[in-house]
Amino acid sequence: MRKHLALLVAATALGRVVVVFLYVNVLWATNLVAHLVADLRTWPPFFFWVQRGYVPYVNFPKEYPVGASLLYWAIAPLMNPDDIRQITLVHGLVMSIADLLSVAVFYVLALRVAPRLAFPLSLLFSLNLTALLLSPIRFEGWVVLFALLGYAYHVRGAPCRATLFWAIGCALKWFPVFFIAAQEIQALREGRKTQWIRTGAVFLGVTLAVNLPFAVADYRLHGNLNYWLSPYLFHMRRPLYWDTVLGVGELWLGPLAIERYGSLWTLLLVGTALLAFPRMGVARKGTLMILASLVLNRVYSAQFNLWFYPFVLLLASQSEEHQRRRLLVLFCVLDVLNVLVYPLLFGPAFEEVGSFAPYAAARFGGVWASAFSAAILLRALALICLAAALVAGRGVREELSSAQP
Repeated sequence: MRKHLALLVAATALGRVVVVFLYVNVLWATNLVAHLVADLRTWPPFFFWVQRGYVPYVNFPKEYPVGASLLYWAIAPLMNPDDIRQITLVHGLVMSIADLLSVAVFYVLALRVAPRLAFPLSLLFSLNLTALLLSPIRFEGWVVLFALLGYAYHVRGAPCRATLFWAIGCALKWFPVFFIAAQEIQALREGRKTQWIRTGAVFLGVTLAVNLPFAVADYRLHGNLNYWLSPYLFHMRRPLYWDTVLGVGELWLGPLAIERYGSLWTLLLVGTALLAFPRMGVARKGTLMILASLVLNRVYSAQFNLWFYPFVLLLASQSEEHQRRRLLVLFCVLDVLNVLVYPLLFGPAFEEVGSFAPYAAARFGGVWASAFSAAILLRALALICLAAALVAGRGVREELSSAQP
């Protein structure tokens, strides 16, 4: 076990270091890296202001959740706001720490039910294409770490501790709330009708601890909550992303009246995933809810796949051989399609059409826009097939907790 764990940590570290080195030293001048670091370019002003003593959500707004800003506030002393290349290097190394911890947690979880598969599945979790290309330049790794820690405590029968880690993850990005909801649905089904009071208090306590100081300070300084509300206002006004099913529709067909209902469809799909199949385990139901939130959503960034990748692999480790094979094939197909959409085809398609806008692909698109669009639609189909596979496999060793520690 220790030998395999050491090899996993070493392989993860080597993979991240190589990718960051390539980005910063070999591929820096390419359009590929220019698109990849686009999100990082939003952070230099943040680093500039916090290094001078200003407080986010109090002295200036930020479009990311408060927990994310706390993470970037912590690493701000390491950053040079005037050097995006240096920021990319340091960011990649800091985010790799979360990946090293995550692969260790994943390996321990997989060992509980599938000792023979734990090592190869952990390698796949750590070194899949999406993780290699995007994890160093996004902060998804830290959210995934807290999601895995929460699940580790859930399967040990510690729902409040599980909720604690999931709530911390929610402060960074919202998706761990799906696992909290799935856990409480399971508790109600199993007759633990008051558990939600304790776990709800934990979730509320973490949420208030993270947000309340900023909200109070914002109100005291400005007489309103506009800076603290900036992440929520940003997402309410967020435009349609072009690397989505609805975005492809507008690229080729022009403005779609149905596009405005994308968020409603997503809400209905997520609600259905939560309430249907009451005997479904937490990992399976949480993953199904994430898939439901993505397939027709107006926003779908490629790194979002990292939210559910570890849980698909953990479910594969618990499944019978034919079901495992199906999940792993879908995982690999989805992973390839995901990196084709972004970053591999995104840049060439953008350059081909000049800019993403309604009718842009129909008017100016060629092979790259067509390939980009096809990859997006195929990715959505792969999500649907994965969701169907999860539903078909329900009831087979539903939880790691069914195995002895």
